[in-house]
Amino acid sequence: MKRITLNLLLFANSILLIIYMALAINRNMAFNATGTVSLFLSSLMLIDITYISSCNVSGNKVISLFCGLLALHSWYILLSAQDDARTGMVFSALSPVIWYVSINFILMFLFQGSGYKFKKTVNICLTGTCICSLIGLLASNEIFSLFYGIQFLAGWLCFIFIVVFHRKRTAFVFKAEWKYILFSLVTVSILFLAYYFSTMGVSGHLSNFGIYLPVLLFSMSIHGIIRKEHSSAPLSTIFSSLQSALILLAGAVICGLSALASGIGFPLFFLMLDAVFVFVYACNIALDFNLRHGKSAMARESRYYAALEQLQQEEQLNLEFANFLHDDILQDLLSIKNMMKKAGRPDIQKIITEALDNMNTYIRERMQDYRPAMLPKLTVKENYQSLLAYISQSFPHRNIRVTFECPDSLFLAAPYDIFVYRLLKELVTNIYKHSVGEKAWITLAQDNGTITLLIRDNGAADADTLSSADPSKHSGLSLVTERVNNMEGSVKITNNFPHGVCIQITLPMKGDVSYQYFISR
Repeated sequence: MKRITLNLLLFANSILLIIYMALAINRNMAFNATGTVSLFLSSLMLIDITYISSCNVSGNKVISLFCGLLALHSWYILLSAQDDARTGMVFSALSPVIWYVSINFILMFLFQGSGYKFKKTVNICLTGTCICSLIGLLASNEIFSLFYGIQFLAGWLCFIFIVVFHRKRTAFVFKAEWKYILFSLVTVSILFLAYYFSTMGVSGHLSNFGIYLPVLLFSMSIHGIIRKEHSSAPLSTIFSSLQSALILLAGAVICGLSALASGIGFPLFFLMLDAVFVFVYACNIALDFNLRHGKSAMARESRYYAALEQLQQEEQLNLEFANFLHDDILQDLLSIKNMMKKAGRPDIQKIITEALDNMNTYIRERMQDYRPAMLPKLTVKENYQSLLAYISQSFPHRNIRVTFECPDSLFLAAPYDIFVYRLLKELVTNIYKHSVGEKAWITLAQDNGTITLLIRDNGAADADTLSSADPSKHSGLSLVTERVNNMEGSVKITNNFPHGVCIQITLPMKGDVSYQYFISR
């Protein structure tokens, strides 16, 4: 789903929520303590949606899913304070949907949207049980309770199974995000207690409330990641943080004075405050669209120096790509064009076919250099296995048996997954190009935030000679060493018994850096 479409859907949801609040206030349904607290919590979530969605300039799916989850929460809490029979069906239907989205969000957050083992099976289980619960709601309350209980239990079992099976990855996330999670726990506990004591007189006020409390434990992590965004919200290109704060403060004061003057009090204040933030959200959506399509000269001027630096980087990349097209592609195309005049001859047809095959292979190689094909539906191990198979196919004249050992549940946070991908590609390609051996062994592991990559072969190279060799003659290994050192890692070259060399790469994987990259890409 495109970012602009998602923003418009969230904007439409906010408008509908405000309309429903206005109708509730008009019917005097939000004047009691229970309704006021529900209105406050729903308003708080609506405001949070506008903030998070505006800051999510990269359109990350996990952040977008969290915004959708907050939207469902806001409706759930608001409807929980109503005893209208017409809202009962919607209120009951929200429970299985929220549970389904909650489990999906937590798993997506833990795995950063990448593939993991048993992902497809879990998706089928979660989706199937959610659909059954919704169908059961149409049949009767008893059938709905049965199916919803099955969904609730199946969701927990799937979640626990995945967390235990991928316990190293889960441990890494909690280790990197423990401060935010602890702060979230305190915040959620306070809000929950406020809701509990204010709705004690409502029948069944806690019957389904706890199903999505666990997901809010990641709320502060989401906000912490959002604050790492350099661009913040689109309006930050026009207003500074202080100016934005003063504008919102002025809006809040105006809302408060208007509510006092009307005599309605807090309900109207919350409603007007929501309207102010939704209006600001609409401005962010419009400005974001203009910035992406180059329609705001003022914004472009304010970001001139940042844009100039980016332009220089893009021009360098464009120059490199243009040289590639001219030197390697255009010349081959011209040669093929000249040979087309004699294409009727079998020998010429063979030459043309070989030239096209070579071009196809070379273009794919350059595409891999510019952007490695890490498929999100595959696990890290499966992606690396595909890479090794691709390298082997690129050297049909070499018969090297490569043994790759890697845990099925290996977790490499972004951008370390791409970084290790490039290291593997460079070092294994070097084996195919320069090693005279016919065997290679690759071991990849990650333990306690430390990545270890071990590559051995049974060739004739010597570790001392390779370590002291001229970097210009071994540019691939020199580039690998430089990149690893820049990432605060180390490269160790030793002899492999009885023949060949062993290259050991140790690399620390930092959670805070990986999650900042994860949200920004």
